[in-house]
Amino acid sequence: MNDFQTWIDQRNAQWSNPTGFLAVTSMNWLDETPQTFSDVSGSWWANDHEVHAIGFEGEGERVWQLPFGSEISEPMTGGVLEIASRGGRVILRPRNQQAPALQRFSGVSTFEYNPDLAVEAELIEDEKTVGVSSAAGELGNKYVSPGRLRFNLHGEQIDLVGFERPNPDQLWVIFRDGTSGKTSYGTGRSVTAIKQPNGRWAIDFNKSANFPCSYTDFATCPLAPRENYLSVEIAGGEKTPNFRITSDGLQDQ
Repeated sequence: MNDFQTWIDQRNAQWSNPTGFLAVTSMNWLDETPQTFSDVSGSWWANDHEVHAIGFEGEGERVWQLPFGSEISEPMTGGVLEIASRGGRVILRPRNQQAPALQRFSGVSTFEYNPDLAVEAELIEDEKTVGVSSAAGELGNKYVSPGRLRFNLHGEQIDLVGFERPNPDQLWVIFRDGTSGKTSYGTGRSVTAIKQPNGRWAIDFNKSANFPCSYTDFATCPLAPRENYLSVEIAGGEKTPNFRITSDGLQDQ
């Protein structure tokens, strides 16, 4: 349980980050036509991944060369500005330390800890590349999977596709389950599998984490692949947040 509380504290620290996703006040797609926005100074446009601004923070013209799939953080009044490449397009996401969502956030809501949700899995090797869609529609990514994590839960044998991480002793799992769209967020959550000395993989579903899209419309989160849709309920980890950031402001959910 102490380990679970440590995880909750870490999640609260992440969501409370003054330049994190709860600080994002809008998501703006750039093209070749100059645009202005209410929450970031200047006029902005992009020629492919060459980003231009005139008047940002009172300066003259500035140009950024943005590598595909990368992001740049620029200081701005009240916070930082994220300039990012997503799905071959460029977005601006202002992050303001006084954003209403940051003021509203009072801690993650979680299911009660259930020791039965801490399982050990066998890796069924089947290396392949899996396309994962995004909450932003046409955007998406391809991830390398070494295979399926197989385990038993609630009397059922379950297979979940795991994705490689920079740490070879970890696999990333994006899943939906019987609580999705009810008590947990509808598009799914993620959990980390950790390799054990015996060669098996420990998965603690009590540490199932929400993506930023559970809180905000201004994110491009991955969606659970079809292979990882489960009918069984996994009532562990983060529940659906009680508010959402939209272009119309904060909404209860």
